[in-house]
Amino acid sequence: MLRNAILLGSLALLSACATNSVTHQAITAPVDLPFRYTILNTEEASVEGLAMLREALDERLQAAGKLAATPESPAVPVEITITNYYMRHGGARFMVGIMAGRDSLRSRIRVFDGEGKQIGAFEVESTNATAWGTTGGMIDKHAEEIVAKLTQS
Repeated sequence: MLRNAILLGSLALLSACATNSVTHQAITAPVDLPFRYTILNTEEASVEGLAMLREALDERLQAAGKLAATPESPAVPVEITITNYYMRHGGARFMVGIMAGRDSLRSRIRVFDGEGKQIGAFEVESTNATAWGTTGGMIDKHAEEIVAKLTQS
């Protein structure tokens, strides 16, 4: 009996994915230029959430050598529009887990050429339905997916 309860509990924990990101519609951007991004917050994402996203984007673009050094330096303009932002309160996540809903962050990313013409677009969606993942971890994964798509050759 105890063995079955432990097995069932383990399976429940393993079957829940903490963070999931889905990317749609590939883009092509010049490979020799870094990126300069702006974030449009249409879903009233929290100040803390936006700061975490900016920090994660800067860190990952910098590591890839693709973050524009200055606002004046040549760069590929990228517009990141937050189209869905919902984060459960930490207490609700802990107390009722999936019953409190799921965290979600969805962004539409548009890439432009030097004249302002759109040269590509894609969407990234990150969700966390479990009590185990963190908001910071999901936002970091979201930034990772955005940068991976921007920098893929």
